Amino acid sequence: MKRALLATALVALAMTAAEAARTTLRAARPGATPLVLQATSSQEYWTIAVLEGGVESQRIEVQSDLPEVLPRLADTNGDGAADLWVPVIGGNANTAWDVWLMQPDRARFRRAGEVSGLGFSRDAAGRMVALGRNGCCSVSYTFHDFTAEGVLREAFAIERRLDDLGRGSCEPSAIAIDPPAAAVRATCALPPGRLPGKPLRVP
Repeated sequence: MKRALLATALVALAMTAAEAARTTLRAARPGATPLVLQATSSQEYWTIAVLEGGVESQRIEVQSDLPEVLPRLADTNGDGAADLWVPVIGGNANTAWDVWLMQPDRARFRRAGEVSGLGFSRDAAGRMVALGRNGCCSVSYTFHDFTAEGVLREAFAIERRLDDLGRGSCEPSAIAIDPPAAAVRATCALPPGRLPGKPLRVP
């Protein structure tokens, strides 16, 4: 009896693992039918088959240390099309994602770059914001824009700290551009840990 129960438990566990390693996503695109993405993980890679009308138009392979974390869809650049986010590396708090922007008219995705954080949003100016944790008492907001070629670029950052007495600081820093004053004011006025703009459902 015990052996039978053990065998049943092992089969159930294997089925759960198999289910966790596969997912099907429907990526909306303006003015056209959604693309179907069939994602399968192994111990080292996520493989995503992109289908339009049941016909494969692209196969994406991303090396990953997170086979149990499912890919996500999010409109990263505000064009109304669902972009692909593939998990690649996980830390104590932050997770790195490979971001692929949809090319709706071609039924394909193009790699934009990698971002890391524990939460993401798109601000009022259309920039993608990554919220990351830096130790116990500091978080950073890294603002990204896109080049003409559709490549993610770190534009500027804002770091917020809270000391043992509950006093805070909020310091901007330039990366590719000087931080716009309006973005600094708006971000520093947020409650600690809150993202500016519209949150992306990643993770």
